[in-house]
Amino acid sequence: MGPLASETVVPLAARQLVRERLESRTESAFSEEERQGLMLAAKTRTIALAVVLLWQIVDNPLSGLAYVYELSLFAAFGILGIMQYYCARTRFHMNSLKYLFVFADCALLALVLLFGNPFWDYEVPAAFTMHSSRFSFFFIFLMQSAFSLRPRLVLWCGACIVLARTGMLLWVVGRPGVSTNLDLPELTPQALIEAASDPNFVLLGHWAIEVIVTLIIAAGLASVVVRSRRLVQNRSLAERARANLARYFSPNVVDRLSGAHEALGAVREQHVAVLFADIVDFTGLCERESPDSVVALLRSYHDRLGQAIFDNGGTLDKYLGDGLMATFGTPETGPHDAQSALRCALDMIAALDAWNVERIAAGRGSVRVGIGLHYGPVIAGDIGNERRLEYSVIGDTVNIANRLERLTRSLGTALVVSDGLVKAIDRESDDGKTLVQGLSDAGVQKIRGRDAGVHVWILSTAEPP
Repeated sequence: MGPLASETVVPLAARQLVRERLESRTESAFSEEERQGLMLAAKTRTIALAVVLLWQIVDNPLSGLAYVYELSLFAAFGILGIMQYYCARTRFHMNSLKYLFVFADCALLALVLLFGNPFWDYEVPAAFTMHSSRFSFFFIFLMQSAFSLRPRLVLWCGACIVLARTGMLLWVVGRPGVSTNLDLPELTPQALIEAASDPNFVLLGHWAIEVIVTLIIAAGLASVVVRSRRLVQNRSLAERARANLARYFSPNVVDRLSGAHEALGAVREQHVAVLFADIVDFTGLCERESPDSVVALLRSYHDRLGQAIFDNGGTLDKYLGDGLMATFGTPETGPHDAQSALRCALDMIAALDAWNVERIAAGRGSVRVGIGLHYGPVIAGDIGNERRLEYSVIGDTVNIANRLERLTRSLGTALVVSDGLVKAIDRESDDGKTLVQGLSDAGVQKIRGRDAGVHVWILSTAEPP
Protein backbone atom coordinates (compact mmCIF):
# COMPACT_ATOMS: atom_id res chain seq x y z
CA MET A 1 0.00 0.00 0.00
CA GLY A 2 1.13 3.55 -0.65
CA PRO A 3 1.63 6.33 1.88
CA LEU A 4 -1.39 7.78 3.57
CA ALA A 5 -2.97 10.80 1.91
CA SER A 6 -2.50 12.88 5.03
CA GLU A 7 0.96 12.60 6.61
CA THR A 8 1.86 14.09 9.95
CA VAL A 9 5.29 15.37 10.79
CA VAL A 10 7.13 15.66 14.07
CA PRO A 11 5.59 18.54 16.07
CA LEU A 12 7.72 21.64 15.88
CA ALA A 13 7.51 22.23 19.63
CA ALA A 14 8.78 18.71 20.33
CA ARG A 15 11.73 19.08 18.00
CA GLN A 16 12.47 22.48 19.52
CA LEU A 17 12.38 20.98 23.03
CA VAL A 18 14.78 18.21 22.06
CA ARG A 19 17.13 20.66 20.39
CA GLU A 20 17.10 22.97 23.42
CA ARG A 21 18.01 20.06 25.68
CA LEU A 22 20.84 19.00 23.40
CA GLU A 23 22.09 22.58 23.15
CA SER A 24 22.00 22.88 26.95
CA ARG A 25 24.13 19.75 27.27
CA THR A 26 26.47 21.05 24.56
CA GLU A 27 26.81 24.38 26.38
CA SER A 28 27.75 22.52 29.55
CA ALA A 29 30.35 20.60 27.57
CA PHE A 30 31.70 23.89 26.15
CA SER A 31 31.95 25.31 29.67
CA GLU A 32 34.12 22.37 30.66
CA GLU A 33 36.22 22.76 27.51
CA GLU A 34 36.57 26.47 28.29
CA ARG A 35 37.86 25.61 31.74
CA GLN A 36 40.32 23.11 30.30
CA GLY A 37 41.37 25.67 27.67
CA LEU A 38 42.02 28.35 30.27
CA MET A 39 44.04 25.89 32.31
CA LEU A 40 46.06 24.93 29.24
CA ALA A 41 46.66 28.57 28.29
CA ALA A 42 47.71 29.49 31.82
CA LYS A 43 49.98 26.47 32.04
CA THR A 44 51.59 27.20 28.65
CA ARG A 45 52.06 30.84 29.52
CA THR A 46 53.62 30.02 32.90
CA ILE A 47 56.00 27.48 31.42
CA ALA A 48 57.04 29.92 28.68
CA LEU A 49 57.63 32.67 31.23
CA ALA A 50 59.63 30.27 33.39
CA VAL A 51 61.88 29.45 30.43
CA VAL A 52 62.38 33.15 29.64
CA LEU A 53 63.01 33.87 33.30
CA LEU A 54 65.71 31.23 33.46
CA TRP A 55 67.27 32.67 30.32
CA GLN A 56 67.21 36.16 31.83
CA ILE A 57 68.90 34.87 34.94
CA VAL A 58 71.72 33.39 32.88
CA ASP A 59 72.03 35.98 30.12
CA ASN A 60 71.17 39.50 31.28
CA PRO A 61 73.53 42.50 30.98
CA LEU A 62 71.86 44.28 33.90
CA SER A 63 72.98 44.04 37.50
CA GLY A 64 71.88 45.13 40.93
CA LEU A 65 68.36 46.43 41.47
CA ALA A 66 67.79 46.82 37.72
CA TYR A 67 68.48 43.10 37.32
CA VAL A 68 66.17 42.18 40.19
CA TYR A 69 63.42 44.42 38.80
CA GLU A 70 63.59 42.73 35.38
CA LEU A 71 63.25 39.30 36.96
CA SER A 72 60.41 40.45 39.21
CA LEU A 73 58.40 41.52 36.14
CA PHE A 74 58.57 38.02 34.69
CA ALA A 75 57.69 36.63 38.09
CA ALA A 76 54.65 38.94 38.33
CA PHE A 77 53.27 37.73 35.01
CA GLY A 78 54.05 34.18 36.08
CA ILE A 79 52.10 34.64 39.31
CA LEU A 80 49.13 35.98 37.35
CA GLY A 81 49.29 32.88 35.18
CA ILE A 82 49.39 30.59 38.21
CA MET A 83 46.39 32.40 39.69
CA GLN A 84 44.47 31.97 36.44
CA TYR A 85 45.30 28.27 36.40
CA TYR A 86 44.20 27.84 40.00
CA CYS A 87 40.88 29.65 39.48
CA ALA A 88 40.13 27.63 36.35
CA ARG A 89 41.04 24.35 38.02
CA THR A 90 38.99 24.99 41.15
CA ARG A 91 36.19 26.86 39.32
CA PHE A 92 36.71 29.74 41.75
CA HIS A 93 34.54 32.54 40.35
CA MET A 94 35.90 31.64 36.94
CA ASN A 95 33.08 33.32 35.00
CA SER A 96 33.95 36.77 36.36
CA LEU A 97 37.63 36.48 37.23
CA LYS A 98 38.65 35.44 33.71
CA TYR A 99 37.68 38.92 32.49
CA LEU A 100 39.49 40.53 35.40
CA PHE A 101 42.66 38.56 34.66
CA VAL A 102 42.65 39.72 31.02
CA PHE A 103 42.31 43.32 32.15
CA ALA A 104 45.07 42.87 34.73
CA ASP A 105 47.44 41.39 32.13
CA CYS A 106 46.89 44.25 29.69
CA ALA A 107 47.12 46.92 32.41
CA LEU A 108 50.30 45.44 33.88
CA LEU A 109 51.98 45.23 30.48
CA ALA A 110 50.97 48.82 29.72
CA LEU A 111 52.52 50.01 32.99
CA VAL A 112 55.71 48.03 32.36
CA LEU A 113 56.07 49.49 28.86
CA LEU A 114 55.30 53.01 30.08
CA PHE A 115 57.68 53.28 32.99
CA GLY A 116 60.37 50.84 31.95
CA ASN A 117 63.00 49.96 34.51
CA PRO A 118 63.32 52.72 37.13
CA PHE A 119 66.77 51.44 38.09
CA TRP A 120 68.33 51.93 34.64
CA ASP A 121 71.41 54.18 34.55
CA TYR A 122 70.06 56.00 31.50
CA GLU A 123 66.82 57.78 30.66
CA VAL A 124 64.52 56.53 27.92
CA PRO A 125 62.43 59.09 25.98
CA ALA A 126 58.74 58.88 26.88
CA ALA A 127 57.69 58.48 23.22
CA PHE A 128 59.87 55.38 22.95
CA THR A 129 57.18 53.36 24.72
CA MET A 130 54.83 53.87 21.77
CA HIS A 131 57.08 52.03 19.34
CA SER A 132 55.13 49.23 17.63
CA SER A 133 57.75 46.56 18.34
CA ARG A 134 56.80 46.58 22.02
CA PHE A 135 53.09 46.68 21.27
CA SER A 136 53.29 43.18 19.75
CA PHE A 137 53.51 41.70 23.27
CA PHE A 138 49.79 42.42 23.70
CA PHE A 139 48.92 39.85 21.06
CA ILE A 140 50.13 37.11 23.39
CA PHE A 141 47.11 37.82 25.60
CA LEU A 142 44.82 37.82 22.57
CA MET A 143 46.11 34.41 21.62
CA GLN A 144 45.67 33.19 25.18
CA SER A 145 42.02 34.34 25.28
CA ALA A 146 41.24 32.27 22.19
CA PHE A 147 42.01 29.11 24.19
CA SER A 148 38.81 29.71 26.14
CA LEU A 149 36.55 29.08 23.13
CA ARG A 150 34.53 32.11 24.30
CA PRO A 151 34.13 34.81 21.65
CA ARG A 152 33.14 37.39 24.26
CA LEU A 153 36.40 36.87 26.14
CA VAL A 154 38.36 37.34 22.90
CA LEU A 155 36.50 40.57 22.14
CA TRP A 156 36.98 41.72 25.73
CA CYS A 157 40.72 41.10 25.41
CA GLY A 158 40.81 43.15 22.21
CA ALA A 159 38.96 45.97 23.96
CA CYS A 160 41.38 45.83 26.92
CA ILE A 161 44.36 46.05 24.56
CA VAL A 162 42.87 49.07 22.81
CA LEU A 163 42.09 50.68 26.17
CA ALA A 164 45.60 49.97 27.50
CA ARG A 165 47.31 51.29 24.37
CA THR A 166 45.11 54.37 24.29
CA GLY A 167 45.88 55.04 27.96
CA MET A 168 49.58 54.76 27.14
CA LEU A 169 49.17 57.25 24.30
CA LEU A 170 47.34 59.77 26.46
CA TRP A 171 50.01 59.53 29.15
CA VAL A 172 52.87 59.87 26.67
CA VAL A 173 51.50 62.87 24.76
CA GLY A 174 50.97 64.63 28.09
CA ARG A 175 54.67 64.44 28.93
CA PRO A 176 56.76 67.60 28.50
CA GLY A 177 58.58 67.79 25.18
CA VAL A 178 56.46 65.14 23.45
CA SER A 179 54.91 66.18 20.15
CA THR A 180 52.59 64.57 17.64
CA ASN A 181 51.78 65.13 14.00
CA LEU A 182 48.98 67.43 15.17
CA ASP A 183 51.68 69.82 16.43
CA LEU A 184 53.36 70.10 13.01
CA PRO A 185 52.81 73.39 11.13
CA GLU A 186 52.14 71.42 7.98
CA LEU A 187 51.49 67.74 7.25
CA THR A 188 53.87 67.10 4.39
CA PRO A 189 56.00 63.98 3.84
CA GLN A 190 59.14 66.01 4.36
CA ALA A 191 57.85 67.41 7.65
CA LEU A 192 56.89 63.94 8.92
CA ILE A 193 60.31 62.52 7.99
CA GLU A 194 62.08 65.31 9.85
CA ALA A 195 59.77 64.94 12.88
CA ALA A 196 60.32 61.18 12.98
CA SER A 197 63.99 61.75 13.78
CA ASP A 198 62.92 63.31 17.09
CA PRO A 199 62.84 60.57 19.80
CA ASN A 200 59.96 62.44 21.51
CA PHE A 201 57.75 62.51 18.43
CA VAL A 202 54.64 60.29 18.31
CA LEU A 203 52.90 59.59 15.02
CA LEU A 204 49.20 59.20 15.85
CA GLY A 205 48.69 57.24 12.66
CA HIS A 206 50.71 54.37 14.11
CA TRP A 207 48.43 54.26 17.14
CA ALA A 208 45.36 54.29 14.90
CA ILE A 209 46.75 51.41 12.85
CA GLU A 210 47.50 49.44 16.03
CA VAL A 211 43.94 49.93 17.26
CA ILE A 212 42.38 48.99 13.93
CA VAL A 213 44.58 45.90 13.53
CA THR A 214 43.84 44.81 17.12
CA LEU A 215 40.10 45.14 16.60
CA ILE A 216 40.26 43.29 13.28
CA ILE A 217 42.32 40.43 14.75
CA ALA A 218 40.07 40.22 17.83
CA ALA A 219 36.95 40.15 15.66
CA GLY A 220 38.56 37.58 13.36
CA LEU A 221 39.59 35.33 16.25
CA ALA A 222 36.13 35.68 17.79
CA SER A 223 34.57 34.69 14.47
CA VAL A 224 36.85 31.67 14.26
CA VAL A 225 35.86 30.69 17.80
CA VAL A 226 32.16 31.09 16.95
CA ARG A 227 32.59 29.02 13.83
CA SER A 228 34.50 26.35 15.74
CA ARG A 229 31.82 26.22 18.42
CA ARG A 230 29.09 25.94 15.81
CA LEU A 231 30.98 23.21 14.00
CA VAL A 232 31.51 21.26 17.23
CA GLN A 233 27.90 21.84 18.29
CA ASN A 234 26.47 20.64 14.98
CA ARG A 235 28.80 17.67 15.05
CA SER A 236 27.78 16.90 18.62
CA LEU A 237 24.07 17.14 17.78
CA ALA A 238 24.60 14.89 14.77
CA GLU A 239 26.54 12.33 16.80
CA ARG A 240 23.93 12.38 19.56
CA ALA A 241 21.18 11.88 17.01
CA ARG A 242 23.16 9.10 15.38
CA ALA A 243 23.76 7.47 18.77
CA ASN A 244 20.03 7.60 19.50
CA LEU A 245 19.28 6.04 16.12
CA ALA A 246 21.85 3.33 16.77
CA ARG A 247 19.84 2.20 19.77
CA TYR A 248 16.99 1.17 17.51
CA PHE A 249 18.25 0.69 13.96
CA SER A 250 20.92 -1.46 12.40
CA PRO A 251 24.19 0.31 11.50
CA ASN A 252 23.46 0.44 7.76
CA VAL A 253 20.06 2.02 8.40
CA VAL A 254 21.62 4.52 10.82
CA ASP A 255 24.11 5.61 8.17
CA ARG A 256 21.27 6.19 5.72
CA LEU A 257 19.05 8.02 8.21
CA SER A 258 21.80 10.23 9.60
CA GLY A 259 22.50 11.54 6.10
CA ALA A 260 18.86 12.09 5.20
CA HIS A 261 17.15 15.49 5.36
CA GLU A 262 13.56 14.27 5.42
CA ALA A 263 11.61 13.82 8.65
CA LEU A 264 11.84 10.33 10.07
CA GLY A 265 8.50 10.56 11.80
CA ALA A 266 6.25 11.03 8.74
CA VAL A 267 3.35 8.61 9.30
CA ARG A 268 2.80 6.14 6.48
CA GLU A 269 1.37 2.71 5.75
CA GLN A 270 3.73 -0.01 4.61
CA HIS A 271 4.28 -3.77 4.70
CA VAL A 272 6.75 -4.96 7.33
CA ALA A 273 7.68 -8.09 9.26
CA VAL A 274 7.01 -7.89 13.00
CA LEU A 275 8.82 -10.03 15.57
CA PHE A 276 7.93 -10.53 19.22
CA ALA A 277 10.22 -12.44 21.59
CA ASP A 278 9.55 -13.25 25.22
CA ILE A 279 11.16 -15.36 27.95
CA VAL A 280 9.09 -18.40 28.86
CA ASP A 281 8.19 -18.67 32.56
CA PHE A 282 9.94 -15.43 33.43
CA THR A 283 7.87 -15.08 36.61
CA GLY A 284 9.12 -18.40 37.92
CA LEU A 285 12.67 -17.47 36.99
CA CYS A 286 12.37 -14.24 39.00
CA GLU A 287 11.27 -16.25 42.03
CA ARG A 288 14.40 -18.40 41.85
CA GLU A 289 16.90 -15.60 41.19
CA SER A 290 17.97 -12.53 43.14
CA PRO A 291 17.02 -9.07 41.75
CA ASP A 292 20.62 -8.40 40.71
CA SER A 293 20.80 -11.74 38.92
CA VAL A 294 17.53 -11.05 37.10
CA VAL A 295 18.77 -7.65 35.90
CA ALA A 296 22.08 -9.15 34.75
CA LEU A 297 20.21 -11.94 32.98
CA LEU A 298 17.94 -9.48 31.16
CA ARG A 299 20.91 -7.42 30.02
CA SER A 300 22.67 -10.44 28.57
CA TYR A 301 19.42 -11.65 27.05
CA HIS A 302 18.67 -8.29 25.42
CA ASP A 303 22.25 -7.93 24.20
CA ARG A 304 22.13 -11.24 22.36
CA LEU A 305 18.69 -10.75 20.85
CA GLY A 306 19.37 -7.11 19.99
CA GLN A 307 22.58 -8.07 18.20
CA ALA A 308 20.67 -10.62 16.12
CA ILE A 309 18.19 -7.91 15.13
CA PHE A 310 20.88 -5.49 14.03
CA ASP A 311 22.89 -8.18 12.25
CA ASN A 312 19.84 -8.85 10.07
CA GLY A 313 19.04 -5.22 9.32
CA GLY A 314 16.08 -4.98 11.68
CA THR A 315 14.76 -2.19 13.88
CA LEU A 316 14.52 -2.64 17.62
CA ASP A 317 11.12 -1.12 18.28
CA LYS A 318 11.06 -1.46 22.06
CA TYR A 319 11.97 -3.59 25.05
CA LEU A 320 9.00 -5.07 26.87
CA GLY A 321 10.43 -6.16 30.21
CA ASP A 322 11.58 -9.71 29.51
CA GLY A 323 10.56 -9.41 25.88
CA LEU A 324 11.11 -7.20 22.88
CA MET A 325 9.51 -6.12 19.65
CA ALA A 326 11.39 -5.73 16.39
CA THR A 327 10.40 -4.80 12.86
CA PHE A 328 11.94 -5.50 9.47
CA GLY A 329 11.10 -3.01 6.75
CA THR A 330 11.24 0.17 8.84
CA PRO A 331 11.80 2.99 8.39
CA GLU A 332 12.13 1.94 4.74
CA THR A 333 11.02 -1.32 3.21
CA GLY A 334 13.55 -3.66 1.63
CA PRO A 335 13.44 -6.54 -0.84
CA HIS A 336 14.07 -9.23 1.81
CA ASP A 337 12.30 -8.02 4.95
CA ALA A 338 10.35 -11.24 5.61
CA GLN A 339 13.42 -13.39 4.97
CA SER A 340 15.53 -11.21 7.30
CA ALA A 341 12.93 -11.51 10.05
CA LEU A 342 12.91 -15.32 9.91
CA ARG A 343 16.70 -15.48 9.78
CA CYS A 344 16.84 -13.15 12.81
CA ALA A 345 14.49 -15.43 14.76
CA LEU A 346 16.67 -18.45 13.98
CA ASP A 347 19.79 -16.51 14.96
CA MET A 348 18.12 -15.59 18.25
CA ILE A 349 17.37 -19.22 19.02
CA ALA A 350 20.94 -20.24 18.12
CA ALA A 351 22.40 -17.45 20.28
CA LEU A 352 20.28 -18.49 23.26
CA ASP A 353 21.22 -22.15 22.77
CA ALA A 354 24.91 -21.21 22.95
CA TRP A 355 24.24 -19.02 25.98
CA ASN A 356 22.37 -21.81 27.73
CA VAL A 357 25.37 -24.08 27.31
CA GLU A 358 27.42 -21.53 29.24
CA ARG A 359 24.72 -21.08 31.88
CA ILE A 360 24.30 -24.80 32.47
CA ALA A 361 28.07 -25.25 32.73
CA ALA A 362 28.06 -22.52 35.39
CA GLY A 363 25.29 -24.25 37.31
CA ARG A 364 22.55 -21.85 36.21
CA GLY A 365 19.22 -22.67 34.66
CA SER A 366 18.56 -22.39 30.94
CA VAL A 367 16.59 -19.53 29.41
CA ARG A 368 13.78 -20.48 27.04
CA VAL A 369 12.21 -18.09 24.58
CA GLY A 370 9.04 -17.85 22.52
CA ILE A 371 9.14 -15.96 19.22
CA GLY A 372 6.22 -14.93 17.03
CA LEU A 373 6.56 -13.63 13.43
CA HIS A 374 4.02 -12.06 11.12
CA TYR A 375 4.13 -10.04 7.91
CA GLY A 376 1.60 -7.47 6.77
CA PRO A 377 0.55 -3.81 6.62
CA VAL A 378 1.25 -1.45 9.53
CA ILE A 379 1.08 2.25 10.28
CA ALA A 380 4.64 3.49 10.93
CA GLY A 381 5.71 6.84 12.33
CA ASP A 382 6.25 8.91 15.45
CA ILE A 383 3.75 8.20 18.20
CA GLY A 384 3.36 10.27 21.35
CA ASN A 385 3.07 13.90 22.32
CA GLU A 386 5.31 16.95 22.46
CA ARG A 387 7.04 15.73 25.61
CA ARG A 388 7.92 12.27 24.35
CA LEU A 389 7.91 10.87 20.85
CA GLU A 390 8.63 7.29 19.87
CA TYR A 391 9.06 5.86 16.41
CA SER A 392 6.92 2.74 16.27
CA VAL A 393 4.44 0.71 14.23
CA ILE A 394 0.83 -0.10 15.02
CA GLY A 395 -1.90 -2.16 13.41
CA ASP A 396 -3.41 -5.63 13.21
CA THR A 397 -0.13 -7.09 11.99
CA VAL A 398 1.52 -6.13 15.29
CA ASN A 399 -1.33 -7.64 17.30
CA ILE A 400 -1.17 -10.93 15.37
CA ALA A 401 2.62 -11.20 15.82
CA ASN A 402 2.15 -10.71 19.55
CA ARG A 403 -0.55 -13.40 19.68
CA LEU A 404 1.68 -15.80 17.75
CA GLU A 405 4.43 -15.36 20.34
CA ARG A 406 1.91 -16.37 23.02
CA LEU A 407 0.92 -19.35 20.88
CA THR A 408 4.41 -20.87 21.27
CA ARG A 409 3.43 -22.13 24.76
CA SER A 410 0.45 -24.19 23.64
CA LEU A 411 2.17 -25.49 20.51
CA GLY A 412 5.33 -26.50 22.39
CA THR A 413 7.79 -24.71 20.13
CA ALA A 414 10.20 -21.80 20.34
CA LEU A 415 9.00 -20.22 17.07
CA VAL A 416 5.60 -19.63 15.47
CA VAL A 417 5.55 -18.04 12.00
CA SER A 418 2.45 -16.90 10.15
CA ASP A 419 1.67 -18.26 6.71
CA GLY A 420 1.66 -14.63 5.54
CA LEU A 421 5.34 -14.31 6.31
CA VAL A 422 6.16 -17.66 4.69
CA LYS A 423 4.40 -16.57 1.50
CA ALA A 424 6.21 -13.23 1.59
CA ILE A 425 9.52 -15.11 1.73
CA ASP A 426 8.48 -17.16 -1.30
CA ARG A 427 7.75 -13.93 -3.19
CA GLU A 428 11.02 -12.29 -2.21
CA SER A 429 13.55 -14.80 -3.56
CA ASP A 430 14.44 -18.46 -3.83
CA ASP A 431 17.18 -18.09 -1.20
CA GLY A 432 14.65 -17.85 1.60
CA LYS A 433 13.14 -21.23 0.82
CA THR A 434 16.01 -22.98 2.62
CA LEU A 435 15.00 -21.14 5.79
CA VAL A 436 11.39 -22.23 5.40
CA GLN A 437 12.45 -25.87 5.12
CA GLY A 438 13.13 -25.88 8.86
CA LEU A 439 9.46 -25.08 9.54
CA SER A 440 6.51 -27.44 9.85
CA ASP A 441 2.96 -26.59 8.84
CA ALA A 442 0.82 -26.39 12.00
CA GLY A 443 -2.40 -25.52 10.19
CA VAL A 444 -4.93 -22.92 11.26
CA GLN A 445 -4.69 -21.99 14.92
CA LYS A 446 -7.16 -20.12 17.04
CA ILE A 447 -5.79 -16.90 18.56
CA ARG A 448 -7.42 -14.41 20.83
CA GLY A 449 -9.19 -11.57 19.03
CA ARG A 450 -9.68 -13.34 15.68
CA ASP A 451 -12.61 -15.59 14.83
CA ALA A 452 -11.12 -17.00 11.62
CA GLY A 453 -7.85 -18.14 13.16
CA VAL A 454 -4.39 -17.88 11.61
CA HIS A 455 -2.50 -20.37 9.47
CA VAL A 456 0.89 -20.87 11.14
CA TRP A 457 4.18 -22.72 10.83
CA ILE A 458 6.37 -23.85 13.73
CA LEU A 459 10.04 -24.66 14.15
CA SER A 460 10.13 -28.39 13.67
CA THR A 461 13.71 -28.87 14.94
CA ALA A 462 13.24 -26.85 18.11
CA GLU A 463 12.73 -28.44 21.46
CA PRO A 464 9.50 -27.56 23.17
CA PRO A 465 9.85 -24.62 25.56
